[in-house]
Amino acid sequence: MENNVVEITNEDRLLRRAFFADPQYVREDMTVTSFAFKLRKNEEGLSVDIEQLTTYEKSINDANRFRLFAVNAGDVRALGINCQHKPIEDNYAHAEIYGTNVNKKSSQLAKLATYIPFP
Repeated sequence: MENNVVEITNEDRLLRRAFFADPQYVREDMTVTSFAFKLRKNEEGLSVDIEQLTTYEKSINDANRFRLFAVNAGDVRALGINCQHKPIEDNYAHAEIYGTNVNKKSSQLAKLATYIPFP
């Protein structure tokens, strides 16, 4: 793993994967629901990848189960929450969307998300 942390600019896109077979996460029209942007128990931030540091294939991990959606980092910050590069083992592109109101902002994040037609 590389140790260099990069600054996420407002122009950067953040990739979030969601279970596409479950309409609780992804609707038939390929729009994502707010449920895909909710923190899980014991999570402090939403796990995302910085688009410019990865490939869609690596970010989606399992195309049989997931679909990718992108949100603009500037739009995330405009909601009053933030994002930070947090590389983890085997994923240098990993970042988190965090802040005290992430769960409350999940529906707004879902509305900002753009479907990435991959694969």
